[in-house]
Amino acid sequence: MNSVFTHSPHEGSDFIGDATIIVRGTEIPVQVEMRGYREPIDGVFRWIGRVAPNERLSEILGDAQRTTITVRTDHSARPAVIGDPDPWNRFRIMGKSTPPYHVPTELAEVEGEGEG
Repeated sequence: MNSVFTHSPHEGSDFIGDATIIVRGTEIPVQVEMRGYREPIDGVFRWIGRVAPNERLSEILGDAQRTTITVRTDHSARPAVIGDPDPWNRFRIMGKSTPPYHVPTELAEVEGEGEG
């Protein structure tokens, strides 16, 4: 079957992998996909993403619309907000400032990203 899409929906992601969501004192292992961008108006780096469907996370959050959490990866841990799930039961996460994944900050690192 041929796809009408010519690109992967994941090609713009900055981080796809294992993480831990800490919510209401409970640590929940999850899979996440995140990307970030610098907001041009206020200059703040914002990062957003989705958490793969997770029964334990759904049980703890229930019908909550916005809950403060911590997202932890092997790189670091950062505060965030988790929102309501989409139709596929993937919770939305949003944070600002330094993300919980590596962001290139050196020119050589940025210029070298396209090499492979």
